[in-house]
Amino acid sequence: MFPIIYISTLAVIAAICFILGFHVLFRDRSSRINRLFFINSMLLNAVIAFTVFIQISPDAETAGFLQRMYNIVLIIFLLESLYFNLVFTGRSLNRISKMILSTSTSAVFIIFIFKGDDLLHLTKQNGVWVYELLNTRFWFLLYSPLLFLIVLLMISTLYSYSRGASSNKEKKQAGVMLTFILTSCSAGFLVLMIMPLFDGFRIPLLTPYFFAVYLYGVFYAMTKYRFMVFNINDIAQDVLSHIQDAVIILTPDKKIMEMNNSASVMLRSGSDELKGKLFTEIVYEREALDAALDSVRNNRVSLKQRISYMVNPVAVITDSDVSAVYDRFGDLSAILIISRENRGINNFRNYFKLTAREMDIILNTISGITNIEMAKKLDITKRTVETHQSNIYNKLGINNKIELLNITSDFGIKPL
Repeated sequence: MFPIIYISTLAVIAAICFILGFHVLFRDRSSRINRLFFINSMLLNAVIAFTVFIQISPDAETAGFLQRMYNIVLIIFLLESLYFNLVFTGRSLNRISKMILSTSTSAVFIIFIFKGDDLLHLTKQNGVWVYELLNTRFWFLLYSPLLFLIVLLMISTLYSYSRGASSNKEKKQAGVMLTFILTSCSAGFLVLMIMPLFDGFRIPLLTPYFFAVYLYGVFYAMTKYRFMVFNINDIAQDVLSHIQDAVIILTPDKKIMEMNNSASVMLRSGSDELKGKLFTEIVYEREALDAALDSVRNNRVSLKQRISYMVNPVAVITDSDVSAVYDRFGDLSAILIISRENRGINNFRNYFKLTAREMDIILNTISGITNIEMAKKLDITKRTVETHQSNIYNKLGINNKIELLNITSDFGIKPL
């Protein structure tokens, strides 16, 4: 009865690993992280397969040979797990760690291949093959230190990643993975390496159970935190497509992530053409707008901003709302810009044949700032501001700022 339960539970674990691996892979096959997780899950399935083959072996000699192969595959699984963690956290090993790992691994593999018969003694109890450790110097001076080193490097990598993480998601993610690694590896070492030293304690291989816990922990951390990437599809693309205002979504580093159809029409460019571009590359008054975006991003505020988009042959002037979007962990996910074309400004500009710079001067003048403040904002001299104002007054047939306020008001233009 016990062999049936043992092998059945291993089959269930293998099926779960198989499902988790393919679920992550097909979520995004272009992701290196996802591919490595898939390989990790398949290697654990290989460990499980050797565990099952050992139990169905007809004799101790065959079981012993499979046990040696099992230990080699187990080390490969752990090394791939370490590599996964390094890629996942963006870390790398120093030369000394690489040298120790490669030397120790090679030595263990050679000993397993050529001296494997002297390392384990297998006997059958209650219908399953159980093992007894021989040559404890090998197990505790070479094999165990190698496993300990691999696990220690995984833990230190995740710990340093957690300490340097800038977002709550990354910290929680690293914490979950650390918890599962410590739990599975410490329990596994106790049951599989320490307990067999006591006389009378003989058990079959339980490694797949412990490392299945580790794999599930990694899967949980990836799906709960890493996959929670802000995407316009996650906030209902079909809803945004019906919004008449232009909606542009930026990444936290101010690059265009997505936009709706209204924004594409306004900018006369498809979203695919503009994706990845800095937002400030498609607008006028770049420095002022860049400062406004920084304020939204860093101070958790929403702003009303007049944004002039660079659309040939003329600029499109809009009244825009700029706000930050946060996920449920409190981390900045995106910057949301909703722009409404100010047709009064555009009609005013076209009627009086004003340049984009002249329109900037008019809008800043009616907002009430001084010529010195305007010069600093537009990165021009006070004299240049005054020259533009004189030209504007001539074009509009007016003489002062009061008349400018009146004529812009007639076109429905109000200070932002």
